[in-house]
Amino acid sequence: MVTVEEAQTLEFRIVRQVKTQPPLTFTVELQFHPDDAGYSAECLELRAFAWGESPEEAIENLLDVVILVSETLVDDHKKFSHLNDPRLLHAQFIVSLGSEETIRKVLGL
Repeated sequence: MVTVEEAQTLEFRIVRQVKTQPPLTFTVELQFHPDDAGYSAECLELRAFAWGESPEEAIENLLDVVILVSETLVDDHKKFSHLNDPRLLHAQFIVSLGSEETIRKVLGL
């Protein structure tokens, strides 16, 4: 008798456009990695990446990374204004939101 095991994959992509000037798009992807039995979550525009054993953990970790990356980019820009990072507008917007709950809503998490 031959048995076939089904591999469960979970993937989703959330794309949100924020009506700012210029408009900003935020793309969040969640993917299951069966070989590692875990989930990756990524915010493409900020190049922010996180890992978790469950989808919820990956999203929570991503939220922390998005905030940290954004705060770091904004702080670095204050110190070194001549640096031109293409992620800066996204980072400034995230920092301006002020609360984790608001960031979660904007990103669709």
